[in-house]
This record gives sequence, C-alpha cells and structure tokens, in this order.
Amino acid sequence: MKSALTIVMLLGLAQVAGPVWSAVPVVRFQAETQAGWSVAAECDRIWQAEGPALVAGLLPQVSATVDTIGCLVLDTPSFRRVFGANLPDWGVGVAVPSGRLIGLDYSRLPTVGRGVREVFLHEMVHALLFRGARGKWLPTWLHEGAAMCYGGEWRFTDTVSLVLDGRVPDLAALQGPFPGSAYRADRAYRTSLLAVNRLRRQYGPDVVAELVAATARTGDFAEAFVQVTGETDVSFYRGFSTAMQLRFGWLVLLTRWPGLFVLLAVVLLVGGSRKLLLSRRRLAEMADDESVGPPGPPFENEN
Repeated sequence: MKSALTIVMLLGLAQVAGPVWSAVPVVRFQAETQAGWSVAAECDRIWQAEGPALVAGLLPQVSATVDTIGCLVLDTPSFRRVFGANLPDWGVGVAVPSGRLIGLDYSRLPTVGRGVREVFLHEMVHALLFRGARGKWLPTWLHEGAAMCYGGEWRFTDTVSLVLDGRVPDLAALQGPFPGSAYRADRAYRTSLLAVNRLRRQYGPDVVAELVAATARTGDFAEAFVQVTGETDVSFYRGFSTAMQLRFGWLVLLTRWPGLFVLLAVVLLVGGSRKLLLSRRRLAEMADDESVGPPGPPFENEN
C-alpha cells in the first residue's frame, strides 16, 4: 500500500492540469486502515447527498473550474506526518490552499465534539472557496464562518457561550491565522460564524458566492466587498461590532456581578415603592370609610 505522503504527491501531480469533467467535483478518497475506509465511505455518502447543493450555493459562477478533490482519511500519526506537526492540538481536518486536497484525522474526531459530517463538509467548504477564489486572498473570518455555516455546525449554545465569555472579538483582527490557543481560537470561530450569518441576512444567501467570484475577478477582497455589498469591509466590521453589542449586551450585563447587583437593586427599589404606594392607598381608603356616618332610616313611602 502506498504511504499517505506518496498519495499526496500523486494527487498533486495528477491534478495540475487535469481536465474538467463535472460541475460538481468528484471526491477521491484514500485511507490506510479499515477504520479509515469506513469513515471514507460515510464521507462519500454525505458528499453524494449534499455536495451538489453545497457547490451550487458556494460556486454558482465558477463551478466549471472544479473537477476532482482528494480526501485523505488518516489516523493521527499519518495525519501529522503528511500535513505537519504545526497544526493545533484541536485540528482534526485541513484543506490545502490549492483547493485540491483535504485531510481528516479520524482517530481524534471524538475528542473535538464534532462528527464526521461536520468536519468533512467544513474542509470541503474550504477547498471550494480556495478553488473559487483562484488563489486570491480571502479573510480567515469569511473562510471559517462559511465553513461552519455551510457545514451545519451552528448551535445556539455556541453563540450564548461566546457572548458570556465577554466582548465579541473584532473582525478586523480575524483576517489572518487564528490564535493558537484552543480557547481564543474557539471564540474566533464562533465570531466568524456570527459575521457570515449577519452578512447573509443583510445581503442575501448568495453573498458569499458573490464575494468569492468578485475576489477572483478583481484580485482584491476589499474591492470585491464594495462591489458586492455597496459598503466597505471596514464599515461592515464596525456595524457588526455595534450590532453584537446591541443584541447581546444585555446578556453580558446580566451575567456580570456589578450589572446584576444594580439590576437587583432597581428591582427591589421598584417593588418596594409599589408596595409602599399600595399600603398608603389602602390606609386612605380605610380613613374614608370611617369618616362616613351610620346609615339613616330607610326611605318610607308616605302614601
């Protein structure tokens, strides 16, 4: 059996000038163990079911440039040998910037809390974005946010936990590689997902595909952003930051002890004032009742 490294080299050479066979790329799987082939079979079923819709949503204008993408399903030692030991500890998937190869570390999938589907589609989104941009730079927040969005990784509890951690990270700081620590990287991923969701709400579900195509055409993401959305990327970053503060600021206030203390004080003050007002009103009503004399004799008809 060929080694994983040899497979990578063969895949790279075979795809340099390969013909375009289909609008939806064919995924060629390779594994080294029976367990790896089982995961590969599951990925193949996922791609057959969800691949066409994913490609149509991300690359409707440039899908003709996509043909074959290789997918290596490896155990941890082979994964690190092929893709390098510099990947973070929480990294169980990788997409090569050429967009022609992705890799999965199936051995450690259970340790990151994500299933085969999420990780596989996440990396496939990266590959499609790389291919769609034709080598042009896309900000990391767009890459990771789109990968999480289209990979189906969003959970409400993720958003809540991000907000409870404190201030949402600035998108301008998420242009390049994410932080190395798992905690900070996790916040960066969730922020990127919120940003892509906001982008799609503001400019429609096709905005990511339009940005990718415009970036490939112009060679500059900032210029493409203006062409597609009518605003600068910097303006979007500011609007996103403001929206996150307005949307989740109250939740942060409630979970920080100074804010919670002030809120409880206000509630007690309002409740005490209302109770005092009701007591005074009842005392006034009782005084009015005592000031009224006893009732007179009933009215008698003299006729």
